[in-house]
Amino acid sequence: MSGSVNKDGKKWYYVLEAYENGKRKQYKKRGFATKREANTALVKAQNELNNGTYVKSSSLLMSEYLLQWMKDKQYSIGHQTAQINNSYVRTHIIPIIGDIPLSKITAYDIQKFTSTLLDNGLATSTVRRIFNIINTALNKAEKLQLIQTNVAALIDKPKVKRKEIHVWDVHEVTQFLEIAASNKYYHAFLLAVMTGMRQGEILGLRWQDVDFLNKKVFIRQTLSHDGKHFNTGAKTASGIRSISLDDHTIQQLEQQYKYYNVVSREYVFQKNLVVCTNTGNQFFPRDLKKIFDRLILKAGLRKITFHDLRHTHASLLLKQNVHPKIVSERLGHASIQMTLDTYSHLMPNMQHEVAENLFNLLFKENQTNVTRT
Repeated sequence: MSGSVNKDGKKWYYVLEAYENGKRKQYKKRGFATKREANTALVKAQNELNNGTYVKSSSLLMSEYLLQWMKDKQYSIGHQTAQINNSYVRTHIIPIIGDIPLSKITAYDIQKFTSTLLDNGLATSTVRRIFNIINTALNKAEKLQLIQTNVAALIDKPKVKRKEIHVWDVHEVTQFLEIAASNKYYHAFLLAVMTGMRQGEILGLRWQDVDFLNKKVFIRQTLSHDGKHFNTGAKTASGIRSISLDDHTIQQLEQQYKYYNVVSREYVFQKNLVVCTNTGNQFFPRDLKKIFDRLILKAGLRKITFHDLRHTHASLLLKQNVHPKIVSERLGHASIQMTLDTYSHLMPNMQHEVAENLFNLLFKENQTNVTRT
């Protein structure tokens, strides 16, 4: 077995010759930025050939690579995200482009693939998420030197239409909470309105995550959409946070804690969930949704989703001129820009208010002295 490293223009490549079944074969790989990178890759290829683990990049299919990538990726992402990614890869990606060799995939293939998904009726948000999976996977393939370039980065991401956000005003929120107050899961709806927590965060909340003394809750665990798994941490890194509570919400949580102690202590505190069934097990999201829908109907309000309570929380705060950074922190958004992009359209008078506030700050006290020169 022999090998060499050479330069072609600005890039380096290696050539490796070895005998396989009595026949001489040549292995070549291009695209290395430095001679050292090419040498390292050459030594790795020699070792893999000796060990029988070498996979020629041109023979590795997209399907094979993606399945291995997901297997490796599952340890660095949440269980729920891994499940969704796995479903997208197996249902949408592999059937269409799985048979294309990884090293042969082109930007045109990816562009045609996304167009096919849209033609099949998939929502633009779903297609964008599937595209992001491919883009992330090919980024990793580039770093592993399985391909020279991530071709997905060469095309435009599918544009996602802004979803219409439905929120309640103060009157509607008050009316709903009055009706919900007699329901045994009132504290779940109150947390949604008063904190903006996601449904999975509320259903994953444990009593050890509630700081009664300092009036805070800590987001340390979430329940999956199907209600079968608890995920440590939050949906995103920024989602791991603390949220300050008002006196009324604290009082309701204290009452709920006392109620559990009296009624079903032997069951409830096994999993220590703030929102749970009579036997202490997790409350399935679909069941909470059913209760929520019934309460809306009883209150005679226009229908919104449970997640819209989160949007309602944010919109009410912003309309009270709470700084967007504070709102972003309460929601666990990755950035303040995400908060503004999501909710700024709900505040059409914001620009006018800013102009008026600045005028009042600078001139109100001396308004009588303001003259035109």
